[in-house]
Amino acid sequence: MVQKNLIYFLILLLSSSTVYAQDWRNPEMPLEKRVDDLLSEMTLEEKISYCGSVIPAIERLGIPRFEWYGEALHGIIGWNCTQFPQNIAMGSTWNPDLMFDVATAISNEARALKNQGKKEVMMFSPTVNMARDPRWGRNGECYSEDPFLMSEMARMYIRGMQGNDPKYMKTVTTVKHYIANNVDKGREFIHSNINKKDLYEYYFPAYKTCIVDEEATGIMTALNGLNGIPCSAHDWLVNGVLREEWGFEGYVIADWAAVGGIEKNMKYTDTQAKAAALAIQAGVDQECFRNKKRFAPMVVALKTAIEENHLTEEELDVSVKRLLRLRFMTGDFDDPSLNPYSQIPNSVLECDAHKKLALKAAEQSIVLLKNDDILPLSKDVENLAVIGPFADRCWMGIYSGFPKSKITPLDGIKNHVNAKVSYAEGCAVNADENDKTKIAEAVALAKKSDYVVLLVGNDETTSTENVDRKSLKLPGNQHQLIKEVQAVNDNVILVLVPSGPTAISWEQEHVSGIVCAWPNGQEQGTALANVLFGDVNPGGKLNATWYQSDDDLPDFHNYSIQSGRTYMYFEGEPLYPFGYGLSYTDFQFDELELTKKKLDVMDDLQVTTKVSNIGSKDGDEVVQVYIRDTKATERVPLKVLKGFERVHIPAGESKSVQIRVPYEAFAFYDTLQNKYRVEEGKFEILVGNSSTNITASKKVFVTGGDIPVSRLGEKKSAYFDAKDENRIKKWDHLYDDNNGIIVSSIKEEDNSEWVEYEIVFSDPGFYVNTWDAELSFKSAAKGSVIETSMAGAKINSYEVPQNLTIPIKIPIPPEYDKAVRFRIKTLKGNVEHQSIKIIPPGNVKAFSIDKVVKKSKQI
Repeated sequence: MVQKNLIYFLILLLSSSTVYAQDWRNPEMPLEKRVDDLLSEMTLEEKISYCGSVIPAIERLGIPRFEWYGEALHGIIGWNCTQFPQNIAMGSTWNPDLMFDVATAISNEARALKNQGKKEVMMFSPTVNMARDPRWGRNGECYSEDPFLMSEMARMYIRGMQGNDPKYMKTVTTVKHYIANNVDKGREFIHSNINKKDLYEYYFPAYKTCIVDEEATGIMTALNGLNGIPCSAHDWLVNGVLREEWGFEGYVIADWAAVGGIEKNMKYTDTQAKAAALAIQAGVDQECFRNKKRFAPMVVALKTAIEENHLTEEELDVSVKRLLRLRFMTGDFDDPSLNPYSQIPNSVLECDAHKKLALKAAEQSIVLLKNDDILPLSKDVENLAVIGPFADRCWMGIYSGFPKSKITPLDGIKNHVNAKVSYAEGCAVNADENDKTKIAEAVALAKKSDYVVLLVGNDETTSTENVDRKSLKLPGNQHQLIKEVQAVNDNVILVLVPSGPTAISWEQEHVSGIVCAWPNGQEQGTALANVLFGDVNPGGKLNATWYQSDDDLPDFHNYSIQSGRTYMYFEGEPLYPFGYGLSYTDFQFDELELTKKKLDVMDDLQVTTKVSNIGSKDGDEVVQVYIRDTKATERVPLKVLKGFERVHIPAGESKSVQIRVPYEAFAFYDTLQNKYRVEEGKFEILVGNSSTNITASKKVFVTGGDIPVSRLGEKKSAYFDAKDENRIKKWDHLYDDNNGIIVSSIKEEDNSEWVEYEIVFSDPGFYVNTWDAELSFKSAAKGSVIETSMAGAKINSYEVPQNLTIPIKIPIPPEYDKAVRFRIKTLKGNVEHQSIKIIPPGNVKAFSIDKVVKKSKQI
């Protein structure tokens, strides 16, 4: 594929090296003229082909096959790519600048892969669906339940991913899933029913920030419908709000086969041709669908739609131009020497600088929930038990790639201390027939240990795409494991690895220390150990409300925020409030000052407070500014976040923190006048370190008025900071004189025995995190241990049982329908290999492979 793409480019270069026979080949021509010229060269069939993820080559023009498909949620889904903390963890850092650096690293790796001809840079991220209900299966992909925190984190993700070059786009971002896809089971058949006020005040703002302020290049419409109309056929939602109100000129892609679903699932039209025409006319340009045997339903139906006069070729041209424009903006048709991102080397992949950044992000995301003087642990501890289904597992969350280096919590702790560290699984994530025995083993280990670090949580078996959580409780027998271990050892530190808020009321009452560590990227084990033993003072804050139980939540399908959802409208007593997080030191807030007692229309209010570290450890605190309307004429939030800043303060020192609150922060959406406006009156400014721990407040009188319309290319929001230094940084700002672009070698055992099978995985048509498989052996010495890996990325290690069959999980490959090598290395003992059985998801027949394509010299 790399060689074929190079040939295509040489054809393109040779045919344009003198006078550029066509305008579209001339990089000096205006962008729109290039787009129009290339479009004029294309046949109807070639135009239609651009409306799917897999775009065939146009050989007569020297344009190679192109795949418009990529995932970069918290790292590229690819081999040997750095995996950063999952979005829910990044949201808990409350650090947009850190988000910018992480996004810069991710996009650098995306470009490095493109420069090798291995991947394109059309990325389906970020996810900015509001985390309105923690039971949603994809809750872990979200930054927050709060629209402001969500917006500020997503803002810097876009900025880091797209880069700051005035001509070329580093990667294409696709903000998803527009709109309100917060129930995953049956999402392609159901509608989210939401009133206009909730849409404009809660569900829309993060999208608008990405589009208007940060000029995100793409939007993905959701599989669900909105108020009776499929999102991918919703003229008001896409043309009305996105394109007309916000001025969006980028591309819109429908989620997986969603255009076909307009007729097939939603029954909104009676033919596929009408569905495809309706999508184009609603402002949707492309349909996400990748299959080696057939094109996207939209692509298949569009020619018929034109022939049946449901759609004109001119209407189709509008969509194709939007898609072509982005290929020019990424530099696909230009000499690489003109594009600064073509300089990004392969050595950035999982380089030392990126792994250090992943560690920093993981450390900043960890939230200390409870500490009855048990943390930090002494490094002189003698016997330490590490127990739980997430103890010896580096769970990074859904939509993760495959780095070579992964540090489990168990490994991180072992690497940190000289103590005797013992391990027991304790139980499975879900209930398992062996749990009783495993719990007994864990209890026996806990009895003879000085301290227990107990790691529990949930994974893709209980919370992922197409699978929503059934409860806020921990799945399986994990609560029972906690209770039985706690009964024999008072020195338990509970570590949660959740996809979102988790109901642990009993644990909060009885366990001495509780830490939320999240699916925290490839460096999670080191980060956790640094926090547990006090090398890092935890400063993360919760990005969502943690409820006492399922009873605190409205019906799962109820999208009304005013029904008691989130800290803004929940009137009960939370287990842990939004913005909460403890520290190993103590902070004091003093001297709250407002620059004005009366705020005029479109003025800014500066909020200043002094924060003092009155404890004995250096630490981070997050200053949070909330607004409360003291006398509104309609229902408004109890309070709403409108400013925050994470600050580092050495022990015994103080810092003055100033946070700007613009006039539009006081606005609400008037559904009668269809605009944002401020209702005149007194507002309370609340400052603290969580939504419930308000340390000081003052009132300000705000003059009533309308908020000017912010629109792409015309006016940014009041929160947009044109002077933010992140807007001028180049792709290499993460590296000191390129010294950080070094990949530390991982020492391999030269005398190890291994075999490799070659496997081709076919796209099942829906997202799964892993495939099931079985390893079979002809024979094995007692106690033999093997390790599995793909493309150099370790998967797991196993002891070969007496029945000589091991059920395993294989991570999904970054690219389907391409041969990959699966290696089995013998770590201990002797084994004779027989076969690997691959069990595809869905109703696809399993298949076995017994041919060894390569093996070590020792075999």
